[in-house]
Amino acid sequence: MPRAASARRYAQALFQIAQENNTLDVWEEDLLYLSSVLEDNSFSQFLDSPQVPLNKKFHAIEEVLEDAVGQLGKNLICILSSRSITSSLPNISAEYKRILDSDKGIEEATVVSAVQLSDEYIRKVISMLELIVDKEVRLNSHIDSSIIGGFIARVGDHLIDGSTLTRLRELRRNLSY
Repeated sequence: MPRAASARRYAQALFQIAQENNTLDVWEEDLLYLSSVLEDNSFSQFLDSPQVPLNKKFHAIEEVLEDAVGQLGKNLICILSSRSITSSLPNISAEYKRILDSDKGIEEATVVSAVQLSDEYIRKVISMLELIVDKEVRLNSHIDSSIIGGFIARVGDHLIDGSTLTRLRELRRNLSY
């Protein structure tokens, strides 16, 4: 499987093609669809197998995808299968999404809390994070009861750790001196 840098290069190339053709959102949908098709491990393994002749791979791609994606999407899968790296498509798709969001001025943020946060509290956290990064924020939240209370937020290069666990560790460290 190619490294993240390789997935980034493919995503950047796709982004440039999409920009030139004014099809940014179409590519996003196509990549999501292609990733879901390749979740079928047997199909992905077939396309990545070096023993399978390319013409059989290309025929299978055409047969499975039909009109679900554009010709450029099919060409992408053909290129990846000729290099036996179709399993990298989810990484390419995720990287494309990151580039697209960045172009739209959207920053991805993650919040980990000990309990489920209320909608009102989530809105407050999003507002606070938007002030920090001066961009629109799309929030992913996760629950981790091991942090005991509070929350940990990560957006861009910023980390805000207001967890009870971290505060208890700091208190222990200060008391031990």
